Amino acid sequence: MLVISISIMIAFFVSLLITKWQIKSFGHAGIDGTDMHKKHKPRIPEMGGLSAVMGFVVGLSLLLGEKRGLEEPFFLTALIGIIGAGLIGMVDDMVNIRQRSKAILPYLLTIPFGIQMMGNSLEFFGYNIEHPYLLILIVPFGVTCAANASNMLEGFNGLGAGLSIIVSTTLIILIYLNDGPDLGFLILFPLLGAVMGFGVFNLYPSLIFPGDTFTLFSGAAIGIAAIVSNLITPGIILFLPMIAEFFLKFKGGFKAENFAVPDKEGYLHSRTDKIESLTHILVKHFKLKEWHLVTIIWIFEIILAIFVILFYIYVF
Repeated sequence: MLVISISIMIAFFVSLLITKWQIKSFGHAGIDGTDMHKKHKPRIPEMGGLSAVMGFVVGLSLLLGEKRGLEEPFFLTALIGIIGAGLIGMVDDMVNIRQRSKAILPYLLTIPFGIQMMGNSLEFFGYNIEHPYLLILIVPFGVTCAANASNMLEGFNGLGAGLSIIVSTTLIILIYLNDGPDLGFLILFPLLGAVMGFGVFNLYPSLIFPGDTFTLFSGAAIGIAAIVSNLITPGIILFLPMIAEFFLKFKGGFKAENFAVPDKEGYLHSRTDKIESLTHILVKHFKLKEWHLVTIIWIFEIILAIFVILFYIYVF
């Protein structure tokens, strides 16, 4: 447990330091974007998820040196899927790859992990999935859905980082309530440290944006951890806001953006009459500033987390 605790601290500080360097360097290099929800539309460094990936890798490296079983193909193929999703996000941040590619590429990279899952069983809302060839299809599909769902609900200071922290912490608690530390647990701890280190500079008002590097990476990591720890049902419940966001975006042909228009006082107004995002619903029905909107979504996610934990304690 000491090594795991050290890994989260190392992941935190590595992510923190790299994020601080990115803030100073990426803006000068032209790797930046406009903060749409600020009155003066400042330019903010992008691709901040790189620091979270690096923090995760360094924190995990400590575990690789101390924990048995992490060198096995099962765990290594999981890492390929996680880091590969981050690399796909990085490419997308630089050249804007197609939405279809962001769905297909994580799937392909996670097929080896799906192969390693053959011989295991996964519980899905009370049903056990054991057929080996079905697992090869379902496991990469689940990871791809988690990665892309995380990518859907973003665009506001600190939103994605906060959601990742809440979901990761909840899954860690559930693993404790189950049989104690497992491989999913060892993924989530350095992930949590890395996301918190990045989040220090991403919370409102953000000094750096996460980019698809962060959202695809964190979503894939959470998805794989949930699969490894056989927490698919709780994972799906925790992803309900992201799943709802996916279907709203699907209704609009994935053309809608979450961005709103701030007035002189900083209150947000919808840019469209259509409802194609959860953020559209909130902005249309409530008088909110950016940090209000983010806080509301965080609170809803915390309520889901509490429900999942209580359900796991008293029903499972």
